[in-house]
Amino acid sequence: MKQPVKCDPELLQFLGKIQNKHIDYLVDVLTDNGRGRLALSSSIKDLLLTEKAEQDYSEEGLCHLLHELQEYGGNSLVNRFRSAPVPYSELLTDVHRQLNGLDSHKKTNYEKEQEIVLSLFGKEWQSLEDHERWERCTETKVITGFFNMQEKLDVNKNFRINIRSGATRATAFLGLSVSPPMIPITATVFSLGEAYRITIPFVAHIAMLKMLYPSEAGQ
Repeated sequence: MKQPVKCDPELLQFLGKIQNKHIDYLVDVLTDNGRGRLALSSSIKDLLLTEKAEQDYSEEGLCHLLHELQEYGGNSLVNRFRSAPVPYSELLTDVHRQLNGLDSHKKTNYEKEQEIVLSLFGKEWQSLEDHERWERCTETKVITGFFNMQEKLDVNKNFRINIRSGATRATAFLGLSVSPPMIPITATVFSLGEAYRITIPFVAHIAMLKMLYPSEAGQ
């Protein structure tokens, strides 16, 4: 008897409601544009690439896709030895912290998602090409913890998030200054960086989709 593939049930339901082109992006991220990854089995890679080519994603395929993405996310967290893949909400908080967001554990998922999308993609978040968003998510300063979210965001008098215009300024979100963490360049950092090359594009994409389709996301 086949063992059920564990994944975030809310994300599974959400992906079942959106256009295939948005799922294609996640398949590309996971499979490294079809080239494959060492920790990804060839059978799962082949399944996802076949379903992408046929533009017919099954529930089994989506489960495997989310399971693998969530598993990669566990590699960037201390609790990587869990029996189940790391929940999306936990990965969201981890990515928000990696981008040097403030009060990651106090903010709602909605707030963290908005800050991640707007700081990485800016005012053009809806019009960027897939490859542009992927490139922004995997810049060296992003995956190694030197991205400063606070330099990209601003808050107006109604406490709504704005994008800073013009050249990036060193002034901080809500008037506070946050310096990038001093991270030693070691094998551990490079290992975490590889995990974040998948986790950050994954979380940023889901966050963007929830902003595009709030009703389907239940927001």
